[in-house]
Amino acid sequence: MNRHLPTSHTLASGAACRAINHVLGSEPWASAELARHANKTILLQLPLGNLCFEINADGLLNSLQETDVPSLTLEVSTKALSDMAGSSGSLREQAFKAVKITGDADLAQLLGRLAGQLRWEYEEDLARLVGDAPANFAVRQGKKLVSATRSAASDLLDNVVEYVSEEKKVLLNK
Repeated sequence: MNRHLPTSHTLASGAACRAINHVLGSEPWASAELARHANKTILLQLPLGNLCFEINADGLLNSLQETDVPSLTLEVSTKALSDMAGSSGSLREQAFKAVKITGDADLAQLLGRLAGQLRWEYEEDLARLVGDAPANFAVRQGKKLVSATRSAASDLLDNVVEYVSEEKKVLLNK
Protein backbone atom coordinates (compact mmCIF):
# COMPACT_ATOMS: atom_id res chain seq x y z
CA MET A 1 0.00 0.00 0.00
CA ASN A 2 1.44 3.35 -1.03
CA ARG A 3 0.97 5.83 1.84
CA HIS A 4 1.91 9.46 1.56
CA LEU A 5 3.32 10.56 4.89
CA PRO A 6 3.83 14.23 5.61
CA THR A 7 7.04 15.22 7.34
CA SER A 8 5.19 16.05 10.55
CA HIS A 9 3.47 19.15 9.18
CA THR A 10 0.24 18.57 11.06
CA LEU A 11 0.47 22.07 12.54
CA ALA A 12 0.93 23.67 9.10
CA SER A 13 -1.87 21.56 7.65
CA GLY A 14 -4.20 22.56 10.48
CA ALA A 15 -3.32 26.25 10.09
CA ALA A 16 -3.90 26.05 6.34
CA CYS A 17 -7.30 24.41 6.95
CA ARG A 18 -8.34 27.12 9.40
CA ALA A 19 -7.30 29.88 6.98
CA ILE A 20 -9.00 28.29 3.96
CA ASN A 21 -12.12 27.45 5.96
CA HIS A 22 -12.26 31.06 7.22
CA VAL A 23 -12.37 32.32 3.62
CA LEU A 24 -14.87 29.61 2.62
CA GLY A 25 -17.04 30.58 5.61
CA SER A 26 -17.65 34.00 4.08
CA GLU A 27 -18.62 32.48 0.72
CA PRO A 28 -21.32 29.80 1.24
CA TRP A 29 -21.60 29.13 -2.50
CA ALA A 30 -17.96 28.00 -2.57
CA SER A 31 -18.48 25.59 0.32
CA ALA A 32 -21.57 24.21 -1.43
CA GLU A 33 -19.55 23.49 -4.55
CA LEU A 34 -16.79 21.81 -2.54
CA ALA A 35 -19.37 19.74 -0.64
CA ARG A 36 -20.12 17.91 -3.89
CA HIS A 37 -16.59 16.49 -3.58
CA ALA A 38 -17.04 15.34 0.02
CA ASN A 39 -14.65 12.65 1.26
CA LYS A 40 -12.13 13.34 -1.51
CA THR A 41 -8.56 13.90 -0.42
CA ILE A 42 -5.96 16.40 -1.57
CA LEU A 43 -2.21 15.94 -1.22
CA LEU A 44 -0.14 19.12 -1.45
CA GLN A 45 3.49 18.18 -2.05
CA LEU A 46 5.84 21.01 -1.11
CA PRO A 47 9.65 20.99 -0.99
CA LEU A 48 9.58 20.97 2.83
CA GLY A 49 6.96 18.25 3.17
CA ASN A 50 3.45 17.15 2.36
CA LEU A 51 0.14 18.53 3.55
CA CYS A 52 -2.94 16.29 3.37
CA PHE A 53 -6.55 17.45 3.40
CA GLU A 54 -10.01 15.93 3.13
CA ILE A 55 -13.14 17.72 1.99
CA ASN A 56 -15.96 17.19 4.47
CA ALA A 57 -19.72 17.10 3.84
CA ASP A 58 -20.01 20.82 4.70
CA GLY A 59 -17.56 21.75 1.96
CA LEU A 60 -14.77 22.63 4.38
CA LEU A 61 -11.31 21.10 4.72
CA ASN A 62 -10.10 18.74 7.41
CA SER A 63 -6.43 18.17 8.04
CA LEU A 64 -5.16 14.60 7.62
CA GLN A 65 -1.92 13.09 8.84
CA GLU A 66 -1.71 10.81 5.82
CA THR A 67 -3.68 9.60 2.86
CA ASP A 68 -3.57 6.33 0.94
CA VAL A 69 -4.33 7.30 -2.63
CA PRO A 70 -5.20 11.00 -2.86
CA SER A 71 -8.01 12.07 -5.16
CA LEU A 72 -5.88 15.01 -6.24
CA THR A 73 -2.16 15.70 -5.94
CA LEU A 74 -0.75 19.20 -6.25
CA GLU A 75 3.04 19.19 -6.48
CA VAL A 76 5.20 22.29 -6.17
CA SER A 77 8.91 21.70 -6.82
CA THR A 78 11.83 23.67 -5.43
CA LYS A 79 12.65 24.87 -8.93
CA ALA A 80 9.12 26.14 -9.43
CA LEU A 81 9.31 28.08 -6.17
CA SER A 82 12.65 29.64 -7.10
CA ASP A 83 11.29 30.54 -10.55
CA MET A 84 8.31 32.25 -8.89
CA ALA A 85 10.57 34.23 -6.57
CA GLY A 86 12.77 35.42 -9.41
CA SER A 87 10.12 36.48 -11.89
CA SER A 88 7.84 39.46 -12.10
CA GLY A 89 4.14 39.49 -12.79
CA SER A 90 1.07 38.20 -11.04
CA LEU A 91 1.90 35.87 -8.17
CA ARG A 92 -1.41 34.06 -8.74
CA GLU A 93 -0.58 33.31 -12.40
CA GLN A 94 2.93 32.18 -11.48
CA ALA A 95 1.54 29.90 -8.78
CA PHE A 96 -0.86 28.24 -11.23
CA LYS A 97 2.03 27.57 -13.62
CA ALA A 98 4.24 26.19 -10.84
CA VAL A 99 1.82 23.45 -9.72
CA LYS A 100 1.91 19.96 -11.26
CA ILE A 101 -1.59 18.50 -11.03
CA THR A 102 -2.46 14.79 -11.08
CA GLY A 103 -5.74 13.10 -10.25
CA ASP A 104 -9.37 14.22 -10.25
CA ALA A 105 -9.71 16.77 -13.08
CA ASP A 106 -13.11 18.07 -11.90
CA LEU A 107 -11.79 18.75 -8.40
CA ALA A 108 -8.64 20.39 -9.81
CA GLN A 109 -10.75 22.62 -12.06
CA LEU A 110 -12.99 23.61 -9.15
CA LEU A 111 -10.00 24.43 -6.92
CA GLY A 112 -8.47 26.52 -9.69
CA ARG A 113 -11.72 28.42 -10.18
CA LEU A 114 -12.14 28.99 -6.44
CA ALA A 115 -8.53 30.15 -6.13
CA GLY A 116 -9.23 32.68 -8.86
CA GLN A 117 -12.51 33.93 -7.40
CA LEU A 118 -12.13 33.82 -3.63
CA ARG A 119 -10.34 36.64 -1.84
CA TRP A 120 -9.38 36.89 1.80
CA GLU A 121 -10.58 40.24 3.09
CA TYR A 122 -7.65 40.53 5.52
CA GLU A 123 -8.12 44.27 6.05
CA GLU A 124 -11.73 43.67 7.11
CA ASP A 125 -10.68 40.91 9.52
CA LEU A 126 -7.94 43.09 10.97
CA ALA A 127 -10.38 46.01 11.33
CA ARG A 128 -12.57 43.88 13.60
CA LEU A 129 -9.59 43.56 15.95
CA VAL A 130 -7.98 47.01 15.86
CA GLY A 131 -10.42 49.33 14.09
CA ASP A 132 -10.69 50.65 10.54
CA ALA A 133 -7.96 53.30 10.50
CA PRO A 134 -5.20 51.17 12.10
CA ALA A 135 -6.12 48.23 9.86
CA ASN A 136 -5.95 50.38 6.75
CA PHE A 137 -2.58 51.79 7.84
CA ALA A 138 -1.18 48.32 8.63
CA VAL A 139 -2.29 46.93 5.27
CA ARG A 140 -0.79 49.87 3.35
CA GLN A 141 2.50 49.49 5.21
CA GLY A 142 2.47 45.74 4.65
CA LYS A 143 2.01 46.24 0.91
CA LYS A 144 4.90 48.72 0.87
CA LEU A 145 7.07 46.18 2.70
CA VAL A 146 6.23 43.43 0.23
CA SER A 147 6.93 45.75 -2.69
CA ALA A 148 10.26 46.87 -1.21
CA THR A 149 11.26 43.27 -0.50
CA ARG A 150 10.51 42.21 -4.07
CA SER A 151 12.41 45.19 -5.42
CA ALA A 152 15.41 44.46 -3.18
CA ALA A 153 15.44 40.79 -4.20
CA SER A 154 15.29 41.74 -7.88
CA ASP A 155 18.09 44.31 -7.45
CA LEU A 156 20.23 41.77 -5.61
CA LEU A 157 19.74 39.22 -8.36
CA ASP A 158 20.64 41.83 -11.02
CA ASN A 159 23.77 42.80 -9.08
CA VAL A 160 24.89 39.19 -8.70
CA VAL A 161 24.41 38.54 -12.41
CA GLU A 162 26.31 41.71 -13.28
CA TYR A 163 29.14 40.85 -10.89
CA VAL A 164 29.48 37.32 -12.20
CA SER A 165 29.29 38.36 -15.86
CA GLU A 166 31.37 41.57 -15.74
CA GLU A 167 33.79 41.25 -12.85
CA LYS A 168 34.49 37.55 -12.94
CA LYS A 169 33.86 37.04 -16.68
CA VAL A 170 32.07 33.81 -15.83
CA LEU A 171 29.04 34.27 -18.04
CA LEU A 172 29.29 34.87 -21.75
CA ASN A 173 27.89 38.19 -22.96
CA LYS A 174 25.83 38.32 -26.13
